[in-house]
Amino acid sequence: MEKIWIATVEIEVQPGDMPSGDTLGFMRIIMWASSRQDFFRKVEGYFTKYEWRLLSIDNAAVVDQSTDYGDEVNQIIDETSRDHNAVRLGTFYSYKPN
Repeated sequence: MEKIWIATVEIEVQPGDMPSGDTLGFMRIIMWASSRQDFFRKVEGYFTKYEWRLLSIDNAAVVDQSTDYGDEVNQIIDETSRDHNAVRLGTFYSYKPN
């Protein structure tokens, strides 16, 4: 049975993909998955479509409907709950490599 999963991901994007010119960043990602392994596989597959490289996945968990994740993430969770094919991304925080 699929449930809504949430995680914070760190990715490397292609040069020129971000207006800032940064190539590294992190964001929240929310999507339906049947297990932790399924979620990880779907996340990696999603970013591969854009030729972005997944660097890490942190705090991956099934969404707890009783938790207040803040306005932005709560809205994304609500949108995801209405569409089993949805992949929703939170604000992308980018930075340059050291």
